[in-house]
Amino acid sequence: MPSDVWIVVVNWNGEALLPRCLGALARLSRPAHTVVVDNGSTDGSAAAVARFPSVEWLPLGQNTGFAAANNAALRRALAAGARFVATVNPDVELAPDWLDQLVAAAEAHPEAGLLGGTLLFADDPSRVNSTGLVLDRYGRAFDRDFQVPLAELRRPDGPVAGVTGGAALLRADMLRKVGLFDPGYWAYYEDVDLSFRAAAAGFGSWYAGAARALHGFGKSFGADSPRRRQLLARNHLRFAAAHLPAWRAAPVALGFTALRALVRAPLELARGRPAHALAHWRGAAEGAVEALGAAARRVRGGSGVPSGAETTDP
Repeated sequence: MPSDVWIVVVNWNGEALLPRCLGALARLSRPAHTVVVDNGSTDGSAAAVARFPSVEWLPLGQNTGFAAANNAALRRALAAGARFVATVNPDVELAPDWLDQLVAAAEAHPEAGLLGGTLLFADDPSRVNSTGLVLDRYGRAFDRDFQVPLAELRRPDGPVAGVTGGAALLRADMLRKVGLFDPGYWAYYEDVDLSFRAAAAGFGSWYAGAARALHGFGKSFGADSPRRRQLLARNHLRFAAAHLPAWRAAPVALGFTALRALVRAPLELARGRPAHALAHWRGAAEGAVEALGAAARRVRGGSGVPSGAETTDP
């Protein structure tokens, strides 16, 4: 009998991470169809996945980014009639009841389009990595309760601004109405963008604290890699330009472009990290282009959100 829940794991050279991730998925108390979407890995990822015969291997042949790779499997899940799709990073290890907890929360709260639980640091499970996403007035996204001791966490279940895509449950009906991840983000902020597009369509994000998972923070991409810095800088401005009020988006774009180009990049040079400095410059330049594009769309009378983010079509 086909499963009504799919799990999507986007992988890029994650041979060392996949056994623990897929092993945890195999121990879930609720059955699900798992797909590993491979972004052109050159390590032994295929062999690692082959040790789990029930897992579908979907190689894309090149690194298309987190958003586009997820979309490749999301389309298959929607076509197969899935009710829910979970997105799970390869550096995440789910508790056995994680899926049961989130599906139960989704059924109890039909207004929730995206759901997430409590992410703990894999190297220190006594501390919280995230209980959802929060935004500041500048459109920057942060993990809620980051580094809070688990013993001190007093966070009730309820609405949250957004859900991290590294361990999320997505309602299929929401995806059919709102669309998939915007591949223009490539990686980072695509989950924040989807959360906000869903909210605009009447689907909120929900936190269910009993759904727990361990996260090897930064192991999939590198917590301080230049590429991560570049994407965060660019995608922050892409998101802010698309979703903040127009009167706020323009000064945010201008201010953060100047901050990254004139302050953060020179600081990285002074620290002897030229690759990180270049990442800030590139991120600032690319983000400025994204902001100009969003402004042009608004001048033409549309939304700041790129049209490519609005469809579930291939």
